[in-house]
Amino acid sequence: METVYRSLVLKYKLLRLPPEVAEKIPMLIKLQEEFRRWATEWALSGGSLPFPDQNPLKRLAIVFLYGGGMLDWLTKKKEVKKMRPPLFFEAQLRLGKERDVGSGVFVDLPKREVKIRRLNSRRGNNIVLPLSEKAVKWILERVQEGGKLVLAVVWVGRNRRYRDVTLCVALVFRRKSAPMQPKRLLVIDFNALNNGILWAVLEERRIVAKGILRPNVSRITHMQRVVARLDSLCAEKDEICDMASAAKSRMWRLLRSWEDEAVKKLVHLAVQYRAAVVADVPKDSSMRVLKEGNHKSEKKVFLNLGSIRRKLQGFTMWCGVPYREKRLYSTVCPHCGGKMMALPNRRVKCICGFEARRDD
Repeated sequence: METVYRSLVLKYKLLRLPPEVAEKIPMLIKLQEEFRRWATEWALSGGSLPFPDQNPLKRLAIVFLYGGGMLDWLTKKKEVKKMRPPLFFEAQLRLGKERDVGSGVFVDLPKREVKIRRLNSRRGNNIVLPLSEKAVKWILERVQEGGKLVLAVVWVGRNRRYRDVTLCVALVFRRKSAPMQPKRLLVIDFNALNNGILWAVLEERRIVAKGILRPNVSRITHMQRVVARLDSLCAEKDEICDMASAAKSRMWRLLRSWEDEAVKKLVHLAVQYRAAVVADVPKDSSMRVLKEGNHKSEKKVFLNLGSIRRKLQGFTMWCGVPYREKRLYSTVCPHCGGKMMALPNRRVKCICGFEARRDD
């Protein structure tokens, strides 16, 4: 049996928090900066620096070393000159009427809320955040699979895509998973997502089942065009920038939701057929060339494979499914079934006239 982890990241934009919650965020940011200063000194000391003398810093340091070691997060972090770790909290999940044991993060499913507590010695400084129905569903699925909430990680920072300041809460679940003994292979072909994800179950050299998973390309493309138009007008009015940011958020939520369902289906197929997963994922350098090329902006959104790749890796590990990545360059023409020839500039061509990028 192997110990495996999965995490759910809850994101809350500060500008959308209610006033009674937003007024407590500066306290959290101050605590975050104080803890990061201690963590940097701890790293520079080679891990020999003692814990802070007083809570909440002392409590955070203890959970930080426990949680960081558990997740193997600290292995490569001691060498850096400056650490910017999140805040690690012990966590509790209430499914029904369980007694509250006073953990730093309390997830109350009946009330649909998350509480961040023990930020200082004063009462009434709890940060209470709502839980969406989607998050509740995700948590219940992990519990039904035998997962247990063991840790919570909290930080405040800027979203890399929208530059909005966001409060993030990551809930870490753990369970024991028995590695599968596969009898077949589930081969998955990742390319530009608008072309779909092709999959096939192989037993020896025979195809048992095959299919394709494709997002709502027309809708996402339309949303990307709207975003591009709003971005071009963003310099004129701040309100337009807000509209552009909201449109981007809707577009990415739609794509990420499809990714979640696609990964769930693929892993369930692997479990159903007792198949090891072999994923044909283009190299990062190849995708970078395509992103920096002459692709239309509405197409480039489909070249982001990092998110679905990480989700597939995590879910296969959680389910005990063997996972491997291997480049399997296609030489079969999708039009006539003939063998294609390699051309310069990462292109392939068939004698029937079909020609395309090798990574499309």
